Amino acid sequence: MDKIYYKELIEKYFDGNITDAEIKELSDWIKNDRHLQNWWEEEFSKSDAGINPVLRDKLFARIKEQTQGKEETQGKEKPRTIRMNPWKWAAAIVLPICIAFFTYYLIDSSQTVGAPFIVKADKGDKATIELPDGTNVVLNSASQLSYLNNFGENVRRVQLNGEAYFKVAHDEKRAFIVQVGDLEVKVLGTSFNVSAYEDAKDVTVVLLEGKVGVYAQKTSHIMKPGDKIEYNKATHKITATQVHPSDYIEWTKGNIYFEKESLENIMKTLSRIYDVEIRFDSNKLPNEYFTGTIPGGGIQNALNILMLTSPFYYEMDGSVIVLKEK
Repeated sequence: MDKIYYKELIEKYFDGNITDAEIKELSDWIKNDRHLQNWWEEEFSKSDAGINPVLRDKLFARIKEQTQGKEETQGKEKPRTIRMNPWKWAAAIVLPICIAFFTYYLIDSSQTVGAPFIVKADKGDKATIELPDGTNVVLNSASQLSYLNNFGENVRRVQLNGEAYFKVAHDEKRAFIVQVGDLEVKVLGTSFNVSAYEDAKDVTVVLLEGKVGVYAQKTSHIMKPGDKIEYNKATHKITATQVHPSDYIEWTKGNIYFEKESLENIMKTLSRIYDVEIRFDSNKLPNEYFTGTIPGGGIQNALNILMLTSPFYYEMDGSVIVLKEK
């Protein structure tokens, strides 16, 4: 497709009339074409007068925020100063941040949007939320859900950090999107679980009912009930397997299910749930694996169950639990 077509997509984007599929096309094009800088700078300059000034200023502030970090110098060398027209500067550096720019910021940054609504579940807690569209969400420990106050106008988008179980109210006209970094989980109405903690290498999605599309950069996957996908944050690859999906929402009942999970990750989970610090006094133990369900009952009950199949014991060192090899 030629550049005139993509120019039309850019204009549709600024007008707010672009579809999700067209956004993806535009993002992929800008990301993959390395010869766009001069063309992009020229077109942005032409469009300058037609762009909402508030939106333009917010865009410029966003680009500046994402590209200006701490300046580092070596020895007595002074940092270079580059002088150029602000919009030419914006165009020159827009390509490296095009994914963030084209997938979220502009659509959700109008002057009427305001600050997001944020719901948190601290360590040791859970939270239940009903969103404005009737969707029910259960947040696991140390998790956060946020959404803008234009939620539901065109799309129902939330951002997740941590783990949550969603029962999405059906709406054929407005997709429901859970955004986790560069990964999007898109549905119309269904129930599914998303685990996306910052310290985990994977984002995990398990589908209980309905149909879910998972999209990230150049990869995508359509899920059916019983599917579990794992999206690796580093490689951007999706792995799909079949599971018993109800096992993965045991946490909503106070239980915890693990499938071939390392003791290291299990202890991270227990630390979040019971708000305790757990350390290893062994290089071998973190790589032990466990499958099964641990019922609620406190941290000591959980550790005692794990000790039945894992070669460790634990001691208290002040307020810290220390795991040692048997």
